[in-house]
Amino acid sequence: MKRTLQITVLLSLLTTGLFAQQQPKVLPADQELSLKYGADRLGKRQDAAMQQFRDNRLGAFIHWGLYAIPGGEWNGKVYNGAAEWLKSWAKVPADEWLKLMDQWNPDKFNARAWAKMAKKMGAKYVKITTKHHEGFCLWPSKYSKYTVAQTPYKKDILGELVKAYNDEGIDVHFYFSVMDWSHPDYRYDIKSEEDAVAFARFLEFTDNQLKELATRYPTVKDFWFDGTWDASIKKNGWWTAHVERMLKDMLPGVTINSRLRADDYGKRHFDSNGHLMGDYESGYERRLPDPVKDLKVTRWDWEACMTIPENQWGYHKDWSLSYV
Repeated sequence: MKRTLQITVLLSLLTTGLFAQQQPKVLPADQELSLKYGADRLGKRQDAAMQQFRDNRLGAFIHWGLYAIPGGEWNGKVYNGAAEWLKSWAKVPADEWLKLMDQWNPDKFNARAWAKMAKKMGAKYVKITTKHHEGFCLWPSKYSKYTVAQTPYKKDILGELVKAYNDEGIDVHFYFSVMDWSHPDYRYDIKSEEDAVAFARFLEFTDNQLKELATRYPTVKDFWFDGTWDASIKKNGWWTAHVERMLKDMLPGVTINSRLRADDYGKRHFDSNGHLMGDYESGYERRLPDPVKDLKVTRWDWEACMTIPENQWGYHKDWSLSYV
């Protein structure tokens, strides 16, 4: 029996300004540390692609993965944390979780209808989860067996969405989780030579998937990274700088969020000198700048994701529940 999959569409407001998190302390120029992997420029990008990013302003965030099937419930128990983290809340082994792929068959999915709806609501861009922490890919990646190609649906959902939204004149942005619970080489920290060797393999795998996305879908305008807070990433700031440069070389004009980056000392978003890494700051959900404290000086671009409901990104059966 086919199951109807449900998604949560999150409104995302884009504008420029100073984001409402603790402001980084910018060191005087004569006191700045020498960094190999810090900010690649000072100040905001002023090219045409970045101006288009600013001008788009309103977008939709499509957060869709295997977690939409259980909807926050596992073995009869409802977990009130974020639904896309259900595998973690319920301590479900990866092999058991990924069996949800057998149920993935959104037979009523209509990318064109979604794109037309987005255009009617005034969205100028859309962000799509290509792969969340669970490791399930919405495109037929040749580097993983956990993809739509191995489900009853079989077809390239990401490709359908890219074409449909582009046909409506809507820019497409890709969400991509670096953290991957399905991959045996992922490490939360690097504590041994064995960890280092395994994680090097994982970073190569991730490079390959990102190159694949950039090559298969060359109209993508932005990469919005997630799952980059673990010590393993912080200890490999060189890789985050490499990924930003690689994607910008492959896709001139592409924008990259601050959440990807870590510098030489593991500082994230803003480097050890207080300069923004990436092209715009992406903080936590539902964070807006303070109109008095933060908007006096517009030093960098930012994006705020206003989740609906406020406590979920992925679909949950009970949206009244709050975060744990």
